[in-house]
Amino acid sequence: MQRPLVVAVSGYSGSGKSTLVIELAKELLSCVTLFFDDYVSRKDFPESIVSWIHSGGDPNEIKTPLLREHLICLINGESVILNKGIGWAEEYGNLKPKEKQELKPGEIILLEEPFGKERDEVADLIDLVIYLDVSPEVSLGRRIYDLIKNLKHDPEVLISLLDHFLSDYLYGGVKEMYLLNGIRVKEKADLIIDANQEKNSVVEKVKREILRTIRNL
Repeated sequence: MQRPLVVAVSGYSGSGKSTLVIELAKELLSCVTLFFDDYVSRKDFPESIVSWIHSGGDPNEIKTPLLREHLICLINGESVILNKGIGWAEEYGNLKPKEKQELKPGEIILLEEPFGKERDEVADLIDLVIYLDVSPEVSLGRRIYDLIKNLKHDPEVLISLLDHFLSDYLYGGVKEMYLLNGIRVKEKADLIIDANQEKNSVVEKVKREILRTIRNL
């Protein structure tokens, strides 16, 4: 049996990573999807993002052992059970109950991984890195718009999330983290996509690259 192709989709928060992974899974047969936010929360990042960035911002300080474990299982043709997470939103006060989900192996593993191959913990398992290139201003606008769209029914949670997110982004080193990581991942990406395009165009271009890679294996 041929080893599954592991495709990492990277980019800023708000670049469209999750949307692309979801849409690709509809287009490609025998896919399984993994999302970074299901495996991390704020406590998995350095306590001071500002100090971390000033000291070089080593992405290997961000540990996701369960993500590696699940990737290895899926590559080996084994199903896994995931307790879906919500990333930093848990610390921001959005305490949704965790939902269990069975992930079954597929011929393609689509991984939403902001750090591309920069984290040694998963780098050796990734075959292809797609970088969604978009300006920080556009990605920030999209992120805020998504929060408003998804949480307008719950103003209290929405305000809390916006308050924490924008505070971290503007004053807590998150903007600098995105910029530094974006430079690193983009330099080594196998495919850089202009994420300002229409969604369908982005999906089609990435799908073609994935199918081309599979044919050349």
